[in-house]
Amino acid sequence: MADGGRDPVSAFVDSVELVKMRTAGLAEMDLFEDCSANQLEAVAQRMRPLRAAAGQVLIKQGEEAVSFILIRSGRAEIRRTGEDDSVVFDEVPAGLIVGEIALLRDKPRTATVTATEALTGYIGDDKVFAAMADLPGVSERLLRIVRQRLAAFITPIAVTLSDSSELLLRPVLPGDSERSNHQSVEFSNETLYRRFMSPRAPSAALMHYLFEVDYVDHFVWVLADEADESVVADVRFVRDVNDASVAEVAFIVADDYQGRGIGSLLMDTIIVAAQVLGVHRFTARLLAENQPMRAILDRFDVQWKRDEPGVVTAEFDVPNPDELRIDSGLADQIRSVTRQVVRAVG
Repeated sequence: MADGGRDPVSAFVDSVELVKMRTAGLAEMDLFEDCSANQLEAVAQRMRPLRAAAGQVLIKQGEEAVSFILIRSGRAEIRRTGEDDSVVFDEVPAGLIVGEIALLRDKPRTATVTATEALTGYIGDDKVFAAMADLPGVSERLLRIVRQRLAAFITPIAVTLSDSSELLLRPVLPGDSERSNHQSVEFSNETLYRRFMSPRAPSAALMHYLFEVDYVDHFVWVLADEADESVVADVRFVRDVNDASVAEVAFIVADDYQGRGIGSLLMDTIIVAAQVLGVHRFTARLLAENQPMRAILDRFDVQWKRDEPGVVTAEFDVPNPDELRIDSGLADQIRSVTRQVVRAVG
């Protein structure tokens, strides 16, 4: 008989038993606590078990992303080497997922993942991930995992404004769309019009897009009030889909915080992130009458072009570090946090 002397029926029974074992293993993970056995079995059928010894490389920086890993037991280390040869790393315990962001973005791995002790888990591809994310409660927990992964090691940067008041600068986190709607923060119709070219508040779908980001093709910094954690300003870049070295930049500042140097601070902040992430040229589309933003961009060697009536587009190279107005110490902190974020989600 084929298959080592076993008949096809025995082989089929063995495969069913293996699927049941994988289903039981998934059921033990907090990620799937709201899922039924039948729901998990459909996912387990499409996943492969993983066993790794301490020191085994599971994911290698720069390689093609073809899978993600769920860690059932053991621990792994995430290590990323930056363009300047700097190295950042973190540990990932059991119960977490690694590798899914690069897989879904269809981009090379941004970090190397190595087992630091004997490890077991499961491997799946993008189709398995899509099916898994549709299970009850899973997408919400995945979002919470990312938030915890970021919040666990990123300390907000205290920045002092021109009036000597302080705010906290940090990358955007899930939930910041609600924090930007805090009752103490007002974005007037005029402010919304200058930012979104519409007097209406942005829709829920747009707010989701603006605040749930991947930190590589879409990077966002926010300024928050330490007292109530309300978000009072943000700046972002979004890469061009056809040229990863080009990105569109935009920012918005709440009414009570305007005229305090926040716009210039935010531009320097997003410039530092762009330098780390390989963005070399910025574009910005804004109302021709938006003089405050035009004045901030005019610090740089901007090429202004007319767009549709009443709208202009700015294009300029991402400035060198010595063109920043923030001090070198703050710039170094921003670089460090940018690298930490990429490590966490890569």
